[in-house]
Amino acid sequence: MLFGSTFANIMLRVILWILLGYFLYQFVVKFLIPAFRVTRQVRRQVKDFKQHMNQAHAQQQQQQFQQGAANTTQRPPSPSKEKAGDYIDFEELK
Repeated sequence: MLFGSTFANIMLRVILWILLGYFLYQFVVKFLIPAFRVTRQVRRQVKDFKQHMNQAHAQQQQQQFQQGAANTTQRPPSPSKEKAGDYIDFEELK
């Protein structure tokens, strides 16, 4: 009897360790690895988006600077000396 119960304990422990290893493997393969990949992909996309926005902002600033430099070299238009006409005040009819 002593031999039988010890063998059963050892087999039970082996089976439990195998099950634990299987579930741990499934957890790593089906959850941790995909989560790691998605996190890495999202970080890469955020980095690319920030880089793209910084480039667009730099181009916009450069265009504004060029337009500002072009505007300072041109003479501002002189105000028109012509009088548009007399101002007529209209009253509201009721």
